[in-house]
Amino acid sequence: MEKIILVILGAAPAPNALNFACYLSDLTRSRLTGLFFQKDLYTEQPALKQLYGMTYVESIVSGDLPEHNVKKRQIEEHMRNFKENCEEKGIQASTRYIQEPILEEIISESRFSDLIIVDAAVSYTTEAKDIPATLLKEILSSAQCPVIIAPVIQEPIEEIVFCYDGSPSSIFAMKQLTYLLPELTESRGTVLQIQKEGEVAPSEKKMITTWLSKHFTYSDFTVLKGNTEDELFTYLLKKKHALIVMGAYGRGIVSRFFKHSHADLLIKTLAYPVFITHY
Repeated sequence: MEKIILVILGAAPAPNALNFACYLSDLTRSRLTGLFFQKDLYTEQPALKQLYGMTYVESIVSGDLPEHNVKKRQIEEHMRNFKENCEEKGIQASTRYIQEPILEEIISESRFSDLIIVDAAVSYTTEAKDIPATLLKEILSSAQCPVIIAPVIQEPIEEIVFCYDGSPSSIFAMKQLTYLLPELTESRGTVLQIQKEGEVAPSEKKMITTWLSKHFTYSDFTVLKGNTEDELFTYLLKKKHALIVMGAYGRGIVSRFFKHSHADLLIKTLAYPVFITHY
């Protein structure tokens, strides 16, 4: 892995996301790029807008506001601090301030990056109350490289839990994590499969366990019975020092994971990073 992106809202990065990004960058010896952005009430240039069906020119621009220059200086200072903190830890770092459209800028950066790291609370504004926020969901569904949601507290990763449902997406996610982070092969590799009924085909189980044993020093294949979302939450709540791997957001187990009645609580207090990628 060569390039990791850390998405940063406003002036300063969330400490947990920054700590985790530095941990992975140091582990993989990858360059870390901080993407900073600040949602403005007004645009940089006069723009045509509509109100009650009438078109008008919004002549007030962000530069006209007294607090604009203050915010600009704050962000510049935090961008310098970000680079200095990374360099003190021996991590090569760079920064970029992105402007509207924010999502398009992030996705554009993702095309030539290996990994995006985001905080669960990242959003278009600092006043967002819903977690996961709209921006996080959009990044998960549109990113052109894998995404990791940073944990609340950074701890060493001792286990990789692959959420496996037999789909191409879940298999692809397993491979992507292993290829991107071969440094974690000394951790325990656990494939978790949840099904309401029936048994796992012996041939399928054999292929999975064979694949695991070739990539991880210690491995395990766990099968649980019952409702997928309920069993998944119960299982994950007990985990510590783990990294959770899931297939494409918006389909299957991952989309249901985020729609679960307790998902917001789990993500707000996320005790482990969640790795999500697309097939």
